[in-house]
Amino acid sequence: MSIFSRASAVTAFVMATAATPALAATVYNTSLQNLNGAAGTSTYTTTTNASGTTTTVVGPGPNADANRAHGMPVLNSWYQDNVGAGTTVGITTNYARNGNGSAYFNQTQAQTGKADLQYYFGSNGAVSPIALSSLTSYSYDYLRDASSTATNYLTPVLRLNILKDGVFAGTLIWEAAYNLGTGPSATNTWLTGSGDLNTGLFWTNNALLGPTNATAGGTKTLAQWIADNAGSQLSVYGIQVGFGSGWDGTFTGAVDNVNVAFGQTAYSSNFEVATAAVPEPATWAMMMLGFGAMGAALRSRRRAKVVFG
Repeated sequence: MSIFSRASAVTAFVMATAATPALAATVYNTSLQNLNGAAGTSTYTTTTNASGTTTTVVGPGPNADANRAHGMPVLNSWYQDNVGAGTTVGITTNYARNGNGSAYFNQTQAQTGKADLQYYFGSNGAVSPIALSSLTSYSYDYLRDASSTATNYLTPVLRLNILKDGVFAGTLIWEAAYNLGTGPSATNTWLTGSGDLNTGLFWTNNALLGPTNATAGGTKTLAQWIADNAGSQLSVYGIQVGFGSGWDGTFTGAVDNVNVAFGQTAYSSNFEVATAAVPEPATWAMMMLGFGAMGAALRSRRRAKVVFG
């Protein structure tokens, strides 16, 4: 079980220190963790090939944290987390966006699937929460594959990991259905969710922040969440992109270009698949000379005569 699934563990892990600016980063599939093992009734395996890196969880479920694969919490690096039975997550070339890849999500078993890619802000070896009130913008690109049979408005989501007065308070979640309506989502095309403190609606999965029912007064702008928690400090200690937890049907989708900015501090990630390095022209020339020398040596050997005394 992830240490971040327990409020006390999160509080113990998080140490409030000043955040440092992070430059826009290309996140390669090879940076993901190699997760292989068992969790409850599930087993999980990580595979890397020319198409990218994926972690797949196999098992009957049910949809419970004990049956999910969790990477080791790390700072300033994306990793696989909360990966449920019948689910695959990774970085692959299946849906190229800006470059050759994107974050990949797939569910083959209704109700049991869930998967996230997680990123924690860190400085000097400690988690570095940032005041939610300092957020200036957020955006991410997402895609739903037309083969998905889950309810037709479901798409990958963006979550902000929240502390309230230094205590774990779940996540605030941007979901297309509560921003664009519950009509069918466009499929096989990239869409963008974006906004700032005053634009875009979020709901929460933790009652410490307020109503957790997104359709009963629990969907608000970030500014309204701050106002409704007046007298308390809300801070962001990380970002998640993911899907699922009780979704019906099957689902396949992708995420790329995740951007969250707090004033001059920006966290931007473009997911790509690492490719073999192509030799520079000078290297090619040296290789050709080497091949020529090898050929000459082989021809010389063929002409050599063996003389017996």
